[in-house]
Amino acid sequence: MLADTTRESLQEQVLLWKSRLSQYGLRLNLNKTEYLETNRTTYTIEVDGSKLNKTNCFRYLGSRLSSDGGMENEIRARIKATWMRWRGVTGVLCDKRMPICLKSLICMTIVPPVALYGAECWPTTKTTEQKLHVMEIRMLRWTLGFTRLDRIRNTSSDRRGFMVSI
Repeated sequence: MLADTTRESLQEQVLLWKSRLSQYGLRLNLNKTEYLETNRTTYTIEVDGSKLNKTNCFRYLGSRLSSDGGMENEIRARIKATWMRWRGVTGVLCDKRMPICLKSLICMTIVPPVALYGAECWPTTKTTEQKLHVMEIRMLRWTLGFTRLDRIRNTSSDRRGFMVSI
């Protein structure tokens, strides 16, 4: 990742990077190279007369960066990753013969690290908390074998979730 405050200096960095790669027999793939701008001005970055693709969101070090600085894409990606990790252990979590304390231990060990990866940098909002709460409740209900038809309320007094320490 290259970052700078002006288009001109970023353009120079890209050209320097391209020349450095060519010194070692490598080449810059212009079709895969993208740039993201965080301000309202629109500009383009060119390499050898070819314009680089502009994107509004990209992945960097496991997190999703957005041009508007919002966290919606990152929250969605974390929730999706958490569901995929949870589905990987549903054989144990949804087995009625497994004790609830073991299910709880597995949930506490696997789910929060995936869901909260990089959360130290998130600006916490009610929407973020609500999305994570909905995910947590759905996983807990599914693990315990409850459906919405059972009409068990989500009150905070009887809730012993695995992400309470957010």
